[in-house]
Amino acid sequence: MPGSADKLQIARILLIEDNAQDIEWTRRVFQRGHLGNPLTVVENGAEALDLLSRTANDPEGLPFDLILLDLTLPGVDGRTLLTQLSEDRRLRRVPVVVLTGSQREDDMVLAYKSGAVAFLRKPVDVERLIKVVGDLYGYRVFIVKET
Repeated sequence: MPGSADKLQIARILLIEDNAQDIEWTRRVFQRGHLGNPLTVVENGAEALDLLSRTANDPEGLPFDLILLDLTLPGVDGRTLLTQLSEDRRLRRVPVVVLTGSQREDDMVLAYKSGAVAFLRKPVDVERLIKVVGDLYGYRVFIVKET
């Protein structure tokens, strides 16, 4: 998480998404919103779990400040991943925004019960995504806008 008040740390964002078009769309949203945050992309739940578990005990702090998660992933799907994140003492502190094409109400209920801070259905409105990500300031996630 960001350090002391006198030192602003750029929020590191993990996008867990398997659809190449959605990955590119997210990158364009960040460019359009002038968000200068580093965006790491993994394309499946197993890869995300491996990355998060390898870095979760880093003495420098948590590896990411925000996770953008698709629910429909190959192998370990986003639902399972979200549940596993919520059960991990350190990782459950990382805000998760669910970005999904799912229209199932039980997916929304599961997401919020598992600690997601937002549930956005695809296609996500660009301005809404920028607002949700920007509003996470309350979770001490700093969004850096490039000029």
